[in-house]
Amino acid sequence: MLFAATVGTTMVSCSDDDNLGDAPRLFRPIASATVNSNTLKVEWDKIQGATGYELELGLVTSTDEDGTNHLKVIKKATTQDDTYTFDDLGWDEKYGVRIKCIGDNKESEYYEVKAQSINYPTKVSGAKAIDNAARVSWAEGGQKIKYVMACPAEDAENHDTISVKVSDADYAQGYVDVYGLQPETSYTFKTYDSSSDFNNTTYAGKTTATTKASVNFDEKYGEGMWLDTRNWDAKEAKDTLKTAEFWNMVKDGMTIILRGEQEYKINNTISLDRNVTFITGMTLGGNAQFTFSGGMNVKKGVNIDKVKFESIDMISDKQADKDAFLAGTDKSFGGRQVINVSGTGSTISELIFNDCYIRGFRGVVRGQKNSDNFLNITFKGCTIDGVGDQGVVTIADKGGDFRNVTFDDCTITNIIMLCDLRKTAQAPTVNVNNCTFCYAPMETTANANTPLFRFATNTANLNITNSIFGPSMATDGSAGAKLQLYTPGAKGSVLLNGESTVLSVAGSYKTNFAYTPIGADAKTYGIEGLIDFKGSETDLWTNPAKGEFKFNANLDSEAGASKWK
Repeated sequence: MLFAATVGTTMVSCSDDDNLGDAPRLFRPIASATVNSNTLKVEWDKIQGATGYELELGLVTSTDEDGTNHLKVIKKATTQDDTYTFDDLGWDEKYGVRIKCIGDNKESEYYEVKAQSINYPTKVSGAKAIDNAARVSWAEGGQKIKYVMACPAEDAENHDTISVKVSDADYAQGYVDVYGLQPETSYTFKTYDSSSDFNNTTYAGKTTATTKASVNFDEKYGEGMWLDTRNWDAKEAKDTLKTAEFWNMVKDGMTIILRGEQEYKINNTISLDRNVTFITGMTLGGNAQFTFSGGMNVKKGVNIDKVKFESIDMISDKQADKDAFLAGTDKSFGGRQVINVSGTGSTISELIFNDCYIRGFRGVVRGQKNSDNFLNITFKGCTIDGVGDQGVVTIADKGGDFRNVTFDDCTITNIIMLCDLRKTAQAPTVNVNNCTFCYAPMETTANANTPLFRFATNTANLNITNSIFGPSMATDGSAGAKLQLYTPGAKGSVLLNGESTVLSVAGSYKTNFAYTPIGADAKTYGIEGLIDFKGSETDLWTNPAKGEFKFNANLDSEAGASKWK
């Protein structure tokens, strides 16, 4: 005869020593327990004089240093047999059992069975946490995961459970991100192979993680001068930056904190008219991504002190597929720009790209009229891969006010042209510090109109320090038309087309490419003062064709971008 009941009390394990005292008492049943799946079977030898046995099943809530378990009783049972099985137990919990025997007006003290763990053979491999989110990961094979529940610890201030449905794409990539968590809070992430039924049958394992402390945004950016968008709905956030509703929330000088690996669509409906910074916040993986179907504009007649982009991937919608980008031959890379203005009569005093990845544009910062002004443009710690025949920075021959352009600690590859500053309101200065160039500019024997630096007769100042220049990017037949990305040009390079350039070069190198003769007089457009490495790009770097520029050879120099040192 069996009886089981669910209860909720707390108990502490007893000593194994019998102390019968003076009162008549039965001996305790010495029991053992075995686990099979999520059942726990308890067995013991029958005690003389006993007519039944009482058992208590408890969850182990904590364990003292001396090994004493504290149990929360969740079930009681009675039986006349010498075995009892607790079934359908919760997975990934530790259980303790106490048993005593009862007889005619007698009973024994409790005997506590060694605690047992009910472990689910899960494919869940762990969770990586930041301040407001966690990435729950799993391995291939086994039970499919369809749902994740984030359950905060009992002592958390906010006890709301956050649930996330796992899409087929999430499952295939091996993880799902759970947002909306509280900082500095311990969570248990339970997974299920159902989107509607959550029980032992659908349970697929769990993992735990503690979220990190949040950045003090008030202290970092100023009270009321930041907007954290990381918990916004991911599907709606994709088009957020193009909406008037969003810009109505953005104060002058505000910092916009973006979710890592979230895509944000950008086009020419965005007209910059105030000081603003966009930055990827604490992230579970990579940067936020801006996907451009058109370049940002600048509102007419405005003066902006600073626009800054930090830790953001900027990719043309025409080059969003990396494999298609690598196979591409179009020297305009689809025709997009990051910022593209024409006759605004506006000025941005500082335009900063910090730690950004930029890929697949015809131009990055482009002015088209003499009233388009960008006084100081800085790329710091950026990777720039694939920019076309307008150049990374261009005002061409239109005469806008482009005063200082700086490339600092950047890796620059597959570039048709870096700067086109043939005519500016005043003499521009271009600074290149600790940069790594390879497959730049485009190989051509046609003319010198797509050099790395195109200044023509403009009195430009070009300062190159601690930088390395690899070979040009190949084109079909060296004709300067169809590109071959990550392939060295056969005919050498055209670096500087500038008749009045004031040049300063220090601590900088070139690999063993030649300079391309152009025209009937076979004029070359090189940069004097570069030290010849006397080896190819593959002699110098580990795998340049894959965009990896760690050194094979020691230059005994501080030259090149720091990420490769």
